[in-house]
Amino acid sequence: MTRALVIQTAFLGDVILTLPLVQVLKSSIADLQLDFLAIPETTEILKSHPDISQVIVYDKHGRHSSVSAFLDLRAGLKKRIYDYVFCPHRSMRSALLASGTGARLRVGFDRSAWKRGFTHLVPWKFGVHEVERNLSLLEPVNIEPRREAPKLFPGDENRDEATRFLSEKGVERPYAVVAPGTVWNTKQYPIEMMLQVVRGLLERFSRVILIGGKKDAGLAESFGSLGDKVVSAIGEFSFMSSAEIIRRASLLVANDSAPIHVASAFNVPTVAIFGPTVKDFGFFPYHRSSKVVETETLGCRPCSIHGGNRCPIGTFECMRNISPERIVSESLKLLERGDG
Repeated sequence: MTRALVIQTAFLGDVILTLPLVQVLKSSIADLQLDFLAIPETTEILKSHPDISQVIVYDKHGRHSSVSAFLDLRAGLKKRIYDYVFCPHRSMRSALLASGTGARLRVGFDRSAWKRGFTHLVPWKFGVHEVERNLSLLEPVNIEPRREAPKLFPGDENRDEATRFLSEKGVERPYAVVAPGTVWNTKQYPIEMMLQVVRGLLERFSRVILIGGKKDAGLAESFGSLGDKVVSAIGEFSFMSSAEIIRRASLLVANDSAPIHVASAFNVPTVAIFGPTVKDFGFFPYHRSSKVVETETLGCRPCSIHGGNRCPIGTFECMRNISPERIVSESLKLLERGDG
């Protein structure tokens, strides 16, 4: 039996975009036991994935935050005796965990914060989708990269929860989903403008569902003027139950955030709104039924890879120059193309 470990301790979207690496690796090596190390917030999407044998939790802001606890986790990885370790995450701590396994082949990117943690380094390429960038880590084991979309596996409880919610709210297909929030403030399309987007979508759909985490709970109130045609599921469900609601949708409109990668897993037509970030970073929707809407000619873009808490120059033109009418128009074009 061959034993492999994938280390990705970043956000939900990053973990979803690492799943194609898992899937190709699993299908390419016979009798492979593949484990995945991730932070607590992302383990839900991993535990249901059939290609992953065990999910190892790294609680870097909780029980593993001390040096001694981190070293205990590192020592525990070594006892598992891995043959291969693949580490898309480029942080120092991820590299230290990889090196601690003692695996004979440890692959990371040449932009890792601690290159000595790896036996093989692969170039991190700008202008390449993150899925393809992650798949390039398989080159040292002679696995040819191929186009592979991430796969998510909502469980029976997620499907039942989504069915019950939609029935209780009187939502029938087709419906659209809008994800108005995001982790970084400057990645969030202005709410007063997103309100206009939702109003435009209601001319095509009888219902629009809002999704998001508990931190986005306050956003739902902004859409109250549209009445019961807008149904909020913000903060109501686990990530995978929200993913099931997206899976059944005919359209997703979202910022540069995790929901667009969920939509890629299910090939749901998607309009992604990019403000401070650009497609060349590699985090745009990885499916053909999608469109990135952005202010392409603005000289200050990108201002950072993640966005930030406020616009560095105080104008927020990257978002405000994108009209709600344009977003609605691009959404309708996707549907007219037969993708919805």
